[in-house]
Amino acid sequence: MSGRSDVVHVLAPLGRDAQSVCSILAARKFETNVVGSLNELAAELGTDTGAVVLTEDAMVGRDWSRLVKALQEQPSWSSYPFIFIIGRRNAELSPHAAHGLLPPELTNVMMLEKPMGSATLLSAVDWALGGRRRQFQTRDHLRELEQSAARQRLMTRELAHRVKNTIAVLQSIVSQTMRPFPEMGGVKDRLVERFAALARAHDLLLTTDFHSAMFHQLVTASVSVHDGDGTHVTIDGPDFEISPQAALSFALVFHELATNAVKYGALSNDTGRVAVHWGFTRDDQLELMWREHGGPAVVEPEAKGFGSRLIRTTLAGLGQVSVAYPADGLEVTFVGPKEGLTYSVVPDFEAVEAF
Repeated sequence: MSGRSDVVHVLAPLGRDAQSVCSILAARKFETNVVGSLNELAAELGTDTGAVVLTEDAMVGRDWSRLVKALQEQPSWSSYPFIFIIGRRNAELSPHAAHGLLPPELTNVMMLEKPMGSATLLSAVDWALGGRRRQFQTRDHLRELEQSAARQRLMTRELAHRVKNTIAVLQSIVSQTMRPFPEMGGVKDRLVERFAALARAHDLLLTTDFHSAMFHQLVTASVSVHDGDGTHVTIDGPDFEISPQAALSFALVFHELATNAVKYGALSNDTGRVAVHWGFTRDDQLELMWREHGGPAVVEPEAKGFGSRLIRTTLAGLGQVSVAYPADGLEVTFVGPKEGLTYSVVPDFEAVEAF
């Protein structure tokens, strides 16, 4: 709070009340500023405001609109403290009734009844200034959090770009290394395509600073590139946020399934179709089904290939995977808790900034 003072604004429009209040506060060396009206008070409110002291004469029959506007323009961490001094001679201005005369925007309020000693007023102002200082400590803490979040966001974006560049380098290394071996062209293509699937998932995550990805968008981005005219794949299910770790896993799996469907399954002819459907059970378990039909007849392989092992091992930490081989088309089912799919180790920068 360096560079600011705790000014106590005093509004006591009648008699010598303003002079009396300032005299009491001067004994404790509080800095005071006498204002003549609510409009003048509204103009004076700012970061140097420590507290406001008003007498009952400032409450009755006054236009609060300018002051209310100034209160509404406060930052979210700020709440100017108001101390009202009221007299017992007017029953209408008992503490309870006085609260009813105030606009609802005045929320940080203390009522003092006369007669009272100077110590009561000094204690009230001490309380108000202490609360105001804590507000500025909160402001400074929020600024530190925002600056830290901004630095973390910058580092996350830089890391994401470097990871994507690394993926591109790996694709190039694979292509150049296998160029003298044309008989391994299929292996090269599979590796390059898998790297490309990871790159597409990174593109999705980059839009949210690697905080999360939307599941429907992830499925669409992973599968649609393999659906030539856009009529062979059906995607259906409620959208939800998925963590970066789970997003990368599902991106690889969907790419593997789609690639397999293009080469051997339902996307290898004009009549085949693929349906990707998911939903949630009552206990928040994700149930996802990849089902192919209309393609070449399916026969369960005698030995599990790398793609099959990749699907099972990649999703093993997120839930249970089952693969079936009915003659009409491949079926892959995943069941796992939603909590495990949405938990992220990356800080939620938006929540920090909104705090």
